[in-house]
Amino acid sequence: MPEKITYYAIIAPRFTRENPSGLARRREDESGWDDEALGKSLEWHPTSLIVEWEYGQATEDLEKISEAEANELIERFRERWANL
Repeated sequence: MPEKITYYAIIAPRFTRENPSGLARRREDESGWDDEALGKSLEWHPTSLIVEWEYGQATEDLEKISEAEANELIERFRERWANL
């Protein structure tokens, strides 16, 4: 089974799908899955957010987005976080 990646826009209060507060992804293959969130260093880090969201325990909302939308968000975050 080839790796499947599902991307999610993280929508905290006062944020929207068009202007999310962050980005998460689930990477799945034959050995299982890993959930990650994009950090301000623009590196992916493990997260429990997707599982928490699936169980209704997350304070943020998630919306599935395409890989192209995820790539656009990464570029926007690169610009937003460049001076932090």
